[in-house]
Amino acid sequence: MNAPNTLTIIRILLAPIYIVIFIQQTFWAYAVCMGLFLLSELTDYLDGKIARRYNQISVFGKIMDPFADSISRFSIFISFLSIGLAPVWLIVVFFYRDVLVAIVRVFAMREGVVVSARTSGKHKAWVQAVCIFAVLAILILQKKSVLPPAILLPFHIDLITAILGLAAIVTVWSGVDYWLGNYRIVVRSLDEG
Repeated sequence: MNAPNTLTIIRILLAPIYIVIFIQQTFWAYAVCMGLFLLSELTDYLDGKIARRYNQISVFGKIMDPFADSISRFSIFISFLSIGLAPVWLIVVFFYRDVLVAIVRVFAMREGVVVSARTSGKHKAWVQAVCIFAVLAILILQKKSVLPPAILLPFHIDLITAILGLAAIVTVWSGVDYWLGNYRIVVRSLDEG
């Protein structure tokens, strides 16, 4: 168990802790969740950097790192859903994209191909991270009464919904890009039975 894999496991373990704390819906719960989110993002950054720098890339890491990313982010989006901050269809977008990419990776492994991270996936990760940070910051400021309980944009669109909608749009784009870049592998694997 090397350092990058340990960091990946830590990220997975932080996800349920985040949910348990978030549902308390207090200022301190949101503040702690912000800290857990930033810690999770830091472990994501460090595990990849350490693995590449010290040649500690492993099969475990290749499989579990994307899984850790998915479970971490999906746990956060589910927590938003649990208190009515996001409509179900938005969460479904995040879930379906990650399932699609996981399926592509499974078929690629059957063909002996490693599906590397695409630029769209990196953009998706950054946009999701910024959007999550923004939503948590809004919740913290609302609990401190610095911001009103609801912030409406034109056409009565809630600011938090708009932020998560932006993350969803980039997520859909990333899913389509992964599919278009790798669907031939899936088709070839299916043809081979």
